[in-house]
Amino acid sequence: MVKKWLIAPILAASLLIAPITDAASTAYFKYTLEGGGASTSSALLKNGITYVPTSHYESLGLRVTWDKSHQKAQFIGWNKKIGVRLGSTKGVLDGAIVDLGGIPFVYGEQLYVPARFLVRSLGGTTVSWDSAQGVYTAQGLKTFDSVSATYAGKQYTVDKQTGNLYVNGPSGEPKLLAKLGPKLYDMVQFDFQKTPKGLIYLTITDVYGEPHINNAWYTLILKDGVVIRQDNVKYWKRYGDNVKMYGNTLVLTDGQKLRLIEDGTGKVTETLDLVKLGGEADTYLVEGMDDDFLLIRPNQKGILKLIERKTGKQTLLYQKLLDAEQQEYAETNDLPFFGDNLKFVKREGDTLLFTNEYVRDGKVYKYILK
Repeated sequence: MVKKWLIAPILAASLLIAPITDAASTAYFKYTLEGGGASTSSALLKNGITYVPTSHYESLGLRVTWDKSHQKAQFIGWNKKIGVRLGSTKGVLDGAIVDLGGIPFVYGEQLYVPARFLVRSLGGTTVSWDSAQGVYTAQGLKTFDSVSATYAGKQYTVDKQTGNLYVNGPSGEPKLLAKLGPKLYDMVQFDFQKTPKGLIYLTITDVYGEPHINNAWYTLILKDGVVIRQDNVKYWKRYGDNVKMYGNTLVLTDGQKLRLIEDGTGKVTETLDLVKLGGEADTYLVEGMDDDFLLIRPNQKGILKLIERKTGKQTLLYQKLLDAEQQEYAETNDLPFFGDNLKFVKREGDTLLFTNEYVRDGKVYKYILK
């Protein structure tokens, strides 16, 4: 979907500089994306040149800034920088001055640029111009969507199209740090935690889909700026936080295996089989952990299970903590997802404390480890 760029409060005065003429008529811009997908949007035909709104830049991942004094707009994305000025036939594309093939103007609260320049600047190819139907067709437009975060003076950037994670090197140039996966989609967030012995535990989450029912986790452990351990897991209609560490032990999971990692060295000290412990062929969340217990929840059924690490014994906590009505709800509900709503709070001695997020009555449920 193309987002409308509301720039009227900023650009109202600029209409006097580059007004649209009566010669403009309606046209259409039809295009395909490099990664798949096609769309058609409105365009304008002026003095024999097809113009399209710059909202296309934003929809393909570029951020816009406006220099009011110089009447200049910049569009910045991952390895992409575009600049145009109202009333000028020249622009800037990735540091080079280029001919736009037309003159940018504002109309209907949107900034318009020549379609041929927009296609070129997005790495696409012009296919045809149908003068009878007024349709300008292009293909192969690229996206430049990225998300960045700064930690300890360094900028970390995910190229959402490729799934690559970069970090700025000493010279400021991006250096590939890790490959997360083929692609990231929507609500990407970073979380950095420094461990007691100086490692960095980086979690990148991506909640996507409509209505955001997919939840992907990418976990990395860094030592001296280098990734020494990495994992990822994806859940469907299931949210919550996986344990990252307990005591001096770091935890990485792919949803089926759980690796325990020594802080400081990054050495894997133990690997647990979550499918075997949970008894279901599924992907698991790891919601609590210590030397003697493990709290895991299968994605599909969503019932929180307590596993005694020494014996492997399994306990369904909802049967121990909830009343009959709440137990029935845990077994039959499917909105917003299957399972109980028990949430682990903390441990006090041999007692594990939980709340029931479904009722939110403030009650604390206690389970005593035997």
